[in-house]
Amino acid sequence: MRAMTDSVVKERGRKYVGTLEFARVGEQILAEMGLEQARGTVTSVPDERTIRYYMAEGLVQTPEEKQGTASLFGYLNLLQLLTVKKLQAEHLPIRKIRELVAGKSEQELEMLLGVGSLAAKKNRDTDAKRYLESLLTPESGPLPKHAAAPQALTSPPPQQFNQSASWQRVEIEPGLELHIRSDYSPPATTGKTRSLLEKAIHRLRSLRR
Repeated sequence: MRAMTDSVVKERGRKYVGTLEFARVGEQILAEMGLEQARGTVTSVPDERTIRYYMAEGLVQTPEEKQGTASLFGYLNLLQLLTVKKLQAEHLPIRKIRELVAGKSEQELEMLLGVGSLAAKKNRDTDAKRYLESLLTPESGPLPKHAAAPQALTSPPPQQFNQSASWQRVEIEPGLELHIRSDYSPPATTGKTRSLLEKAIHRLRSLRR
């Protein structure tokens, strides 16, 4: 995982002149990721023709920058390409992949790929473990600051925990619970709600790998 993360994030800030160079870099990183495509129904190697198809379908953003007559691809384009191939390997249709990839920032695409900050992930995992341990303690009082519930993937830096807040446990289905803090406010817009649901679905899918 660490090697794959390094191979992706080291490309930050780089530019690729033309679809051929862009395709070669994508092929190299995909080989390191070791993705297996479903029954050979899609190509695992993103050649120039495939990249042009992805741009036409809105899966990879068409670069506006040029060097001479060649398109100048960047890190965002690379993340889009890698995410498309990853989601294809997870058997998602083109329509759904477009919904997940289109308009996403570099940070959001890194999270979809699972190559976000390792340190941030470690901190979230630690917070999650402490929070779950606190639930197993009978007759426990208010959660201490270090046992706060884990933050969402793209949330801002955590604020001071509200000691007076309480938690509500909602069973979604057997084996799956949703824990809601009393001072939590639901998303204000449909777009933010959809984004939150997509994150939850992605996290659930990652449990199967």
